[in-house]
Amino acid sequence: MKAFSKILSLFLSATVLSASAGDPVKIIFDTDMANDCDDAGALAVLNELADLGEAEILAVVTNRKDPSNASAAAVDAINTWYGRGDIPIGTDKDGAKIKGGPSSYCPNLRDEFPNDAKPDDAMPDALDVYRDALKSQDDGSVVICSVGALSNLEDLVRAEPELVKAKVKQLLVMGGGFPRTKRPETNIKLDPAASVTVANEWPTPILWQGYEIGATMNNGAELQEAPKENPVRRAYELRPFHEYRAIDYGKPNHDLATVLLAVRGPDKDLWSVEERGRAVFDSDGNCEWKQDWNKNHVYVRIKGHPRKLEKVLGDLLIAQPKAK
Repeated sequence: MKAFSKILSLFLSATVLSASAGDPVKIIFDTDMANDCDDAGALAVLNELADLGEAEILAVVTNRKDPSNASAAAVDAINTWYGRGDIPIGTDKDGAKIKGGPSSYCPNLRDEFPNDAKPDDAMPDALDVYRDALKSQDDGSVVICSVGALSNLEDLVRAEPELVKAKVKQLLVMGGGFPRTKRPETNIKLDPAASVTVANEWPTPILWQGYEIGATMNNGAELQEAPKENPVRRAYELRPFHEYRAIDYGKPNHDLATVLLAVRGPDKDLWSVEERGRAVFDSDGNCEWKQDWNKNHVYVRIKGHPRKLEKVLGDLLIAQPKAK
């Protein structure tokens, strides 16, 4: 039981204590900014948490190769809207590819909003951006938040295991489903082999947030009140969701919740934490929580009614940037 308590304590206190001491959480955001607009929403939430002094965004890397070649530009357009156009951005040149056409919103964010990003294939490599960001930080000080394919994380832990072990405090992943999935979840399915590698080889604590979390909540309609100059509003306007657009009635907010967890930790009023076991993935991307032995893994469940958490995320999503 002491081992269980020690693991849980890492997650409950690491980010919360840092924030309460007045130190922003140093974070790298690893996103598949292309298919779903909740990546744009998550980056908005992260920037608002930075405005509140709770987070310091060290870098953003993309992990899904989009035919539009505009994922980095979409990231930069959002960061620029929040007054952070100088945040380093890296891209995965051989990342998981989207089947079908290009992103419904990334080209528009590139063309309609201020940014100075190059095409994805001309941007710095994600692995190099990770290296630079981590090397410049104190030991045990960096949180990584992943909301897409785990390809970059596999590259990083294989190339720089000691750097990860030294610099990373914890990793938070939106992926899989708990306690098990009936079919492979999208982020895991993008690169199942990478998910196996990260689950087995990542040397620091991992908090897993499954698909079921975001599926119980709905955000995006709040952006109807945002100014048209807001690129995140535009992303939700353009992204189809069923027979509507995501901004009309909102959509599941998987990635927004992960960012909140990465910065504020699993607040006891909003989350419960399962720490007895480990996340296991197979070569097809199926996920299961096993209790055969304990790793430094936990997964979260929403405590109470999801609307409470949904409201917290909606308020952060719609907040006016401090830079404005």
